[in-house]
Parts: sequence; C-alpha cells; structure tokens
Amino acid sequence: MLPKFELYMPTDLSEACRLKGEGAEVVAGGTDVFVNMHGGKDRSARVVDVKNVPELQGHTFDPVTGLDLGALTTHREIELWDVIKRHYRAMFEGCSRVGSVQIRTRGTLGGNICNGAPSADSIGPMLVHDARVVVAGPSGEREVPLKDFYLGLKKLDMGPDELLKRICIPAPPAHSGSFYIKYTRRNAMDLALLGVSAYVELEGDVMKTVRIALTTAAPTPIRAEKTEALLTGKTAAPELLAEAGKTVLQESHPRSSWRSSAEFRLALLEELTVQALEQAITLAKEG
Repeated sequence: MLPKFELYMPTDLSEACRLKGEGAEVVAGGTDVFVNMHGGKDRSARVVDVKNVPELQGHTFDPVTGLDLGALTTHREIELWDVIKRHYRAMFEGCSRVGSVQIRTRGTLGGNICNGAPSADSIGPMLVHDARVVVAGPSGEREVPLKDFYLGLKKLDMGPDELLKRICIPAPPAHSGSFYIKYTRRNAMDLALLGVSAYVELEGDVMKTVRIALTTAAPTPIRAEKTEALLTGKTAAPELLAEAGKTVLQESHPRSSWRSSAEFRLALLEELTVQALEQAITLAKEG
C-alpha cells in the first residue's frame, strides 16, 4: 500500500523546481518512484508530478541538428517512432526492451536517466549517440554531456532545485550505425545482467568514430573510452574486434549479486562487445 502523501501537479517549470528544492519527490511516469513507495523504500510525504509541465514535453527530429526530446518522452514513443529505428538503432533496441508495453507507455527517458540505475536500457544507447541533457533551475539552464552527468551511484550533476528538462542527441551522419545488446536470464521482462551499446562511423573501411557504453558493468552507466581509442582510425578486422573485447574488461567493474556473479558478467562482456560492434559496423555499411 502506498503511504499517505501530498500531491502537487504544477504546470509551471519554476514551480516544479521550487517544490523539488523543498524536498518533494519528483514523479514523471512513476514506474520507479511509486514502486519504491509501495515497497517501503521511499516514504516521501510530498510528491510533485511534472507531467503537465510544457517545457518537459514533446519530441522532434531535424536531419541537421538531430533529436530534441522532452524529458517526459516515453520509451514507447521512442520504440514506435520510425526515425529512431532508422537513425538511432541502439535506442530502438534499448527502449523496446524496457519492461512491458505498459511500463514503456508510462516510463520516461528523463525518469530513466535521473533514476541512475546502472541497468537502465535506454542510457547506454543515448551515451553512444553522444547525448547531452539540458538541466533547468532558478539560475537558468545548462547543458551537460550525458557521459559526465553521473558522478557516482545515484549521484547526478543536478542541484536539489533543478530538473532535467530536455535531451539533445546529434543527427548521425551517413555510414554510421549503432546497436544495443541486452543479456537477460530469460526471454521475458527482466533487468539486464549485462548490456553493451556500440556506435561506429565508417570512412571507407576505416572506423572514423567509435563509441561503446556498458550497462550493469559498473556503479553507473559508463563509456569504454580506452577501448574506443583502440578502435578509432583503424580498419575493422576480426582480430581487432577480439582485442577490443579483451580491452573492455579493463574498463568495467561489475559486481556479484544474487542475479549473477561478476565473473560471469565479465565473460559475457567480452563476447557481447564483439557482437555489438559487428552489428554496428554492418548497419554503418548499409547506411
């Protein structure tokens, strides 16, 4: 049963920021907050529902500038948007694997980002597409690269009276491709035991740009920048991709839990990194 709480539903961004600064728990889709409240992990006496704040709504795509996504954009909207599957395949793969259709219809990208779970399926794909988040508060707005937004487990580069407003993702150029692979214990609703996102831009046969992000491989979602540097500027070859699979192990710090041992996650990571890169390269060649 949910505890008793005061509910606020502002339509003004500054009012929502004020309420958050005063300690109210922010709810967008509620797929994390209300579950935690029901389970006793969160006993917030005040909740601010931000669904009616216009500045957090809407999503557009421009072939030159890319995606402009309101923080309230749902996983289901991303899953069904043909632009995403065509230009941002990793985001399609990630968002379409979040929970059930019902959860994807409620859960938002902004909520997924701010929850900060290392197992979040949407974050790795956004990381490899070089996403930036727009944070708003009483002092104005600022942009933060998503890769710098996580300061530690459940710690964000966001003040107590600030809200995540929008997510900006560049338009990928021609001959680029991305992919996300999620490994679960069963072919059903489940959190990722491990996930790997890869993005590759090709110039001829040379990998001009490479970005790799890891899910459930560290206390926060992370980019594997050492492995990226190994691959960038080189021609894709099975031997090089195999080396990347081993190099990425040096950048990950998975933990053991009741769901999986760290050793099993590391064994998966080597193989899934190679597979994600191969898929991204294939899509880049088709682009």
